[in-house]
Amino acid sequence: MAVTALVMAALPVACTAQPAPAGSAGDPEVSAPRADTAVRPEIDEPGAIALPPAIEWPNGIAFDRQGRLLVGAITAPVIARFEAGTWTEMGIGAPGVFSVTSLTHDPARNLIWGTSPAFLEEASGQRHGLYALGDTQLELVRFLRLPDDGFANDTEMASDGRLLVTDSVNGRVLAYDWARDAFETRVEDERLKPLSRVGVAGVTVDPQGRVYIANYETGELLLLVDGMLRAIGLPRTLENPDGLALARDGALLVVEGAVRSGNGRLLRIPGPAAPGQRPIDILREGLESPVNLTVGPGPAVYVTESRIRRRIGPNPTDVDPSGFRVVVTDLRP
Repeated sequence: MAVTALVMAALPVACTAQPAPAGSAGDPEVSAPRADTAVRPEIDEPGAIALPPAIEWPNGIAFDRQGRLLVGAITAPVIARFEAGTWTEMGIGAPGVFSVTSLTHDPARNLIWGTSPAFLEEASGQRHGLYALGDTQLELVRFLRLPDDGFANDTEMASDGRLLVTDSVNGRVLAYDWARDAFETRVEDERLKPLSRVGVAGVTVDPQGRVYIANYETGELLLLVDGMLRAIGLPRTLENPDGLALARDGALLVVEGAVRSGNGRLLRIPGPAAPGQRPIDILREGLESPVNLTVGPGPAVYVTESRIRRRIGPNPTDVDPSGFRVVVTDLRP
């Protein structure tokens, strides 16, 4: 869907970071995580890993410095860490952190970044947040509010060491500078804004510094290069593209959430920065609301199947599903 661009610029210091006011109800405090619980999962089918009971409606997913898989929940401040065939559930014991919608490892500071947007609980008074956790015990190190009450959705490390954050309500990608404790606007554009609730969602960066962006509601994939934003030509509009990642061969990996049809897919788009229409390879389909993904230390991609369509789809239900999982797909030809 073509929409006229309004602003495309890397603006100098658009706003400084906004922590919650001291003493407010949402003011986080640095505190130790809750007691860990170890759970040995079962493989429910080839290419899937069952998640532990604490991880319902999974979303955020990443590998830490030790190569351990981390998975977070949409509706709880809990992260599960997978090591030696066992999940360890770790709670984030800090007010203001109520979900784990994205996870990104920050190698320069050995931190884990996460977001907790108030998406499902809009009437609760919760506010969108962005936070950094210590890599080992997942203790809170820094908590931030996006400028203009922005909706912090997905995160990715840029090549300059700054953290990129998608703002799903204001239609922009921000860059957070740790040393200066400040945000800058990398790009703001009408094509990144929502049609109703969620616009720009997934983000990833290639070694050349090109930024790939997905608009969840319009179905567009976009490329930011040298300050200019353009749509990536595709043979069809995607149905709720969300998490993005890059394969080692440079192909763009996309999860297609498919809220209306229910046929979630893992897609591969070769040569995503090349001009002209790019092909779409379907690596996996029949997934229920895939939302995020990460490429593992080996030749595989790990996808969180959130099943959130049961809450936000055309036929919502009060019956919560069970048996959440991470779907694993081999990327070797």
